[in-house]
Amino acid sequence: MLLKFNGKGSLARKFLGALSKDVTYTSRARDPESDPQLSVGFTYRGLEALGLPCHVQLVLQKLAPSFHLGAPVQAATRLGDTGSSAPDRWDGDFQLEALHAVVSLHYTDDAAAAKLVERVRRLAGELQVRVAEKPLRGENFTHGKTDERWVHFGYRDGLSKVGIRGWSDDPNRTRKLLPVSMHNPGEFLLGHPDDGGANPWALAAQPQAVRSFFCEASFGVLRQMEQDEPAFRGYLEEQARQIVKGSGGAIKETSAIELVRAKLCGRFRDGRRIHPETQEPVGEPEDDFGYASDLEGKGCPFGSHIRRMNPRGGEIAHQLRHRPLMRRGAPYGRTWEEDKSADAERGLLGLFFCSSIENQFEHLLGEWADRVPMGNLDEGNAKDPLASHHEDPDARFVLPGDAAQRGGVTEFKGLKPFVRTRGTAYLLYPTSDGLEQLATEDDGHLWIDEVDREAFR
Repeated sequence: MLLKFNGKGSLARKFLGALSKDVTYTSRARDPESDPQLSVGFTYRGLEALGLPCHVQLVLQKLAPSFHLGAPVQAATRLGDTGSSAPDRWDGDFQLEALHAVVSLHYTDDAAAAKLVERVRRLAGELQVRVAEKPLRGENFTHGKTDERWVHFGYRDGLSKVGIRGWSDDPNRTRKLLPVSMHNPGEFLLGHPDDGGANPWALAAQPQAVRSFFCEASFGVLRQMEQDEPAFRGYLEEQARQIVKGSGGAIKETSAIELVRAKLCGRFRDGRRIHPETQEPVGEPEDDFGYASDLEGKGCPFGSHIRRMNPRGGEIAHQLRHRPLMRRGAPYGRTWEEDKSADAERGLLGLFFCSSIENQFEHLLGEWADRVPMGNLDEGNAKDPLASHHEDPDARFVLPGDAAQRGGVTEFKGLKPFVRTRGTAYLLYPTSDGLEQLATEDDGHLWIDEVDREAFR
């Protein structure tokens, strides 16, 4: 649910005080009773509306400039959102002054979720909070397998593991993640050292209340991407015909389509990796792996989606700056099998968590997706095939390896903008103590140390 505080100051804080009782701070795995799970994040304008003190706002302006400016201001230059994805063409609820907070619900109990949504709407009506008329509703496509999640374009999702040192490496956990998948808490939570040892949110010169407010908070990015399923499937068929023709019919069309789909993503649709020599699926779907067995990009091309978005210690990732994100995606709209009409509304809702929007989220989309990354061995010049706004019909998506395995095809051209950005929001997710600070009515006294309060009397 997308919110705007029309009643600023005290009314907004009263709404937050009531809502904070429903915010969840434990995982369903640890507490099966925590269903539905509610979280709330704020834009910079939302924090202003809540009355965040000026000296705290200055901290955000200095250390989180993109959050301060807002996604609509940054998107064209930092995210590659141009053309039909330009911010002035986003949905109205994502515009700069229209969005103050995002309330998210994750649930399995429909009735309990509906009851909680009604409570939020009732509180909003009482306290002058506008709720977007149409909530963003993500679906759960399992294709009959409860332990799998699928998205539009026909791919299985949720196949990327990110570990946090001090939690994911708990000796009591049965599964160990690869070192390249493990990261310091400061990559996701403020106030902790990141992978390079830096901790810009230590804030030693700030009052304790300010340090407490930011400590273990996280930045989040909500992004709504519309997906053009007919255009994507048409492109798969177009490129597959070239492979079939080049092989003299030895490669069947269905197999060629799946190979094109796999090359664009970097893996087969079910999550199995591409064998560098045979181009066939390898083993079982994996969610924690490296590219040591595919250094030349013969299986997973250097320009593919997953090799850009999660290089796993590969050629474009600096040793101490892998730029990880905690990500949860949910498709919206009907599946292609349910509705093949060209005007069917469908897409992906992505929620990404990190400690630096600039160095993580914006870098991934602006530097690794929207252009060929520095240090990449990609000989082509195409953008990320699945996540970018393609403008050059002659851009080359190069396929390393034995072209004979692909009917003589060495590259794909004519990539189209298969996705369109409908909106993006930069958010701050405070801890429970942080929400309490935001909701407290005390004329700002809570935000300064006792020794300084005489100056405010």
